[in-house]
Amino acid sequence: MIKMFRILVAALAGTAIYVLVSFTCGTDGIWANGQLREQKRILSARADEIQKINDSLSLEYTALEKDPDVIAGFARKMGYVRDGEKVVKINGLINIDEYHFETGTPIKSIEPYSLPEWFCKVSGLLMFFVTYLYLMLKDFRIKDAAVKKNKVKIRGIPVYDLPQV
Repeated sequence: MIKMFRILVAALAGTAIYVLVSFTCGTDGIWANGQLREQKRILSARADEIQKINDSLSLEYTALEKDPDVIAGFARKMGYVRDGEKVVKINGLINIDEYHFETGTPIKSIEPYSLPEWFCKVSGLLMFFVTYLYLMLKDFRIKDAAVKKNKVKIRGIPVYDLPQV
């Protein structure tokens, strides 16, 4: 009965450690989940920025397609002139010949850091063995103390009950 109790308590301790380590630092644990949430927040913010850029480019595209004043302004920025217009160049001003649109930098998802599953299982097994050995040694100490307590010391010459010849 006591041996079965030792095994059950040791199994409970090993399982508890395994669950605790897996739940906090394992592959699907709290630590990895927090890292994934942070990545999701960063990717979501970046997706919002790209959506704003897309909206502004769509609006600019629609304006360039349909609004003659916008088309004329864009053509002037590129250096084109209408018939009858005179070009005046001012020295010292910076000429913007190219348009650079910021589309964002690519962000890759990163695998979250976590303890491997084998480590969680080994920690549970180690806790099982440590607990089992502790309980076994504790039982031996209790038995040894009981034996020492019940041991009667006999002084003098030992007398044996032997048949007389």
